[in-house]
Amino acid sequence: MPFTSSRWGSPASFGAKAYPGTKRSYGTSGNSFVAVVEFGPRLRAWAVTVGGVSGHPASPHFDDQAERYANGDLRPVCFYPDDLEGHVGRRYRPGR
Repeated sequence: MPFTSSRWGSPASFGAKAYPGTKRSYGTSGNSFVAVVEFGPRLRAWAVTVGGVSGHPASPHFDDQAERYANGDLRPVCFYPDDLEGHVGRRYRPGR
C-alpha cells in the first residue's frame, strides 16, 4: 500500500495488521473510499465506498456498495457526459 498512516497527516491512508494464525495481513484502518485512476488520452477510474452512499437505512443506496467493497469489485466512475448514459436516475437543475 503506497499510503502512510493518517497519524502522519496523509489524507489518503491505509493500515494493515497480521493476526495470529493467519497467513495474510488484513486492512484494519483507512479511508472508506477506494479509487483507482488511469491517466491517458481519456481518463478512466473505478471506485468503491465501504457501505453505500446514503445515510438513510430505507434508501436502496444505504449499503449497496458493501458487497463490492468486501470483494474488491470496483465500479466505473463517470467523468464524461457520454459516460452517464443509462446511469442517471434524475437530474438536478438549479432554478427550475
